[in-house]
Amino acid sequence: MSKSVDGYKAFGDGGKVQKCVQFKSVKLLENSRFCIFQYVNKKLSSVLFSVVGAAALSASVSFGLSACASSNAVPPAVEATRAESGAVGSPEGPAVRPPVPKPPVTVFEMRVIDANRQVRVVEKPTLAALDFAAYFANPIRLAGKDETPENYKGTMALTTVAEYPFPMLDSISEYEPAAIAGLAPIVWEPFSKMLYTQTGSDSLAQVLNAVEAVKWNEPDVFRAFQTVTRLWGVPTKGSAGSEANSSTKVEWWVEVMPAVWTKRAPFYAKLKFASTGETAEILNFYLTAEMNAEDAMNWARTLSSYWYPTLNTDLEQHTPGDIWPAGSRNKPFAVMRGNPMGTPMWIAFEVPAFAMSDEDLWAKRKADSLAAAGEVVPVNRTLDTSSTARLETLAAMENSCPANAETNAFRDALTKQMAKLPKEQNAWAAVDAGGKTSAEKFLWFRRNANYLLADKISAQDSLHNPLPRMVELKQYLDSLGIQLLVVPVPVKEEVYADKLVPGTRADLCVNVNGREFIREMLTAGIDVLDLYPALMSARASDEPPHYSYQRFDTHWALPGMLAAMEQLATRVTQYSWYAESGAQPGSLVMKDTLTLREGDLVAHLPDAEKSKYPADTLAAMKVFKGENAYKGGKNAPILLMGDSFTGVFESVDQKSGGPGSLLAYATGLDVQVATSWGGGPGVRSRMMKMQKDLAAKRLVIYMMTARDFWQSPMEWDALR
Repeated sequence: MSKSVDGYKAFGDGGKVQKCVQFKSVKLLENSRFCIFQYVNKKLSSVLFSVVGAAALSASVSFGLSACASSNAVPPAVEATRAESGAVGSPEGPAVRPPVPKPPVTVFEMRVIDANRQVRVVEKPTLAALDFAAYFANPIRLAGKDETPENYKGTMALTTVAEYPFPMLDSISEYEPAAIAGLAPIVWEPFSKMLYTQTGSDSLAQVLNAVEAVKWNEPDVFRAFQTVTRLWGVPTKGSAGSEANSSTKVEWWVEVMPAVWTKRAPFYAKLKFASTGETAEILNFYLTAEMNAEDAMNWARTLSSYWYPTLNTDLEQHTPGDIWPAGSRNKPFAVMRGNPMGTPMWIAFEVPAFAMSDEDLWAKRKADSLAAAGEVVPVNRTLDTSSTARLETLAAMENSCPANAETNAFRDALTKQMAKLPKEQNAWAAVDAGGKTSAEKFLWFRRNANYLLADKISAQDSLHNPLPRMVELKQYLDSLGIQLLVVPVPVKEEVYADKLVPGTRADLCVNVNGREFIREMLTAGIDVLDLYPALMSARASDEPPHYSYQRFDTHWALPGMLAAMEQLATRVTQYSWYAESGAQPGSLVMKDTLTLREGDLVAHLPDAEKSKYPADTLAAMKVFKGENAYKGGKNAPILLMGDSFTGVFESVDQKSGGPGSLLAYATGLDVQVATSWGGGPGVRSRMMKMQKDLAAKRLVIYMMTARDFWQSPMEWDALR
């Protein structure tokens, strides 16, 4: 039963009123216990997605976009909106009536918990469905994009459909084409990566990037004027006559969603490009092959790791299939937190088949409780109170990175280089002395560069100054008899300063204030491993196109990681307790392998440049214990905790080949890894929840990117 409450359309639910925003483009239907939004007119869809989370309480939305269409008639709301606004770009309206709509395909259901929390439910856990649930209208990815750019002028605001500047598109229309009826939509970014991995061709990605790169005669506006929100592949048989012609080709249709601030309506079109070869088979696999619970968790970890540099995403600690949030009926397998604009948001992913029954949940919680109480074997530990290594590091740093005319010139040049970038552009390509894109194709990250321009780090406000929090962490672990070793990882831009600012000496130390902060931590009594000399040495041995850091990514590559792990393993074996720790060097096996990695900086380039930087094939290692890939356990004497530098190659990519596994291989000691993909400061709270595990620990290694010492989006709050 429905009634009107304060101007909203509301439905009773056992005496509890649920409020849902009602737009002319949205029809509200009563469906069981939930408010269902039916997407009947695309004109204001982006407005819907930007505000529905803030206004709808306990709402459930089915997307594909939606499978709740119940009539072939054109709804009155659509007719009213068309009468007001006319057809796409045409003040007179459409010359002909729209085709009869057909019910779209449901891909996922969205349950809105509150303004900042959603659960997205996927019935069939294919990679296509999970990717669609993650990418489509995700508020974490859309945060801040509805604001009109300062330099937007609306030069082509009155352009008609016939004049739309998309030479790569055909059959542009306001209405959904009959060719895609009954086909499930996909999101193009992850699928194009999969296609490139399997075929080596990035042609589809290049065309779709070109669609999103159209600037409507306003090239100075960095933000995308439109995005390809849905993609359909339509397999068709080639003409008979030859084996090549009779093979299946795939034609591509897209839904293009203009940015809200352009005030244009969404439209559909067909690409003037078709795929052949294995594409149809790959698309079918993408759409139909179902994942198990472990594969789905790996998918969530990988997604969180790729989004984290600018969206500050991380996976919350959550038992897959357990209830979230407390008191709800949702049982997601993964809960992702993002904080791109200073406000935390959560998107949870649920697959009903992965959910636990109440009986299983009770049994799991009981088993976890017993395991937490009995699995960990406490160790008798004695702190190594020697200051030798710390004082040697401190002495080596004395006057090693002075401020001088060269460093001042570097800062000035970098400041000018960044001033030329649109303020929303978070990554850019390296240039040579002539201002042309360098042959090595390095990409740089704005936050890393900002760190190189930092003022005095310990002079930041109390929520951003890491020094008191590091001292607090040391004191806490000291009270437990556990060593603390802090391992800041230098940013790529610091190690390759000469490539960042042409004309800079390759061996010039440019990070004056960053190096000074490490010295301050050492002076405060904190044991710090200084990786900068080892990484500079590794960089001097680079053999292009193989480098110590990944060219298109914020993280190190194998040569840099091996140099760092050699130094870290040496430091671990120097602790006085190492001899009595039961170390078993040689108990693990390490094998060479390769991994294909999409650079995490590519997504933050201008749209027109993204296709120039395909996934990189990287040399990697994988560590085995017997026949199984290595993974440290709760009884490990070492806890390696930190940000994505502890997770790349370890829990994503080829796995079991990151810092934790390599350290275990080198020292013969088991290493437990705790990764906070959302940033180094956040992992401390995760450690505080591992009290039982800490009983077995002799050493906590705190490894994180050094950029989080300066203006970290994740605050350095007190331990709790």
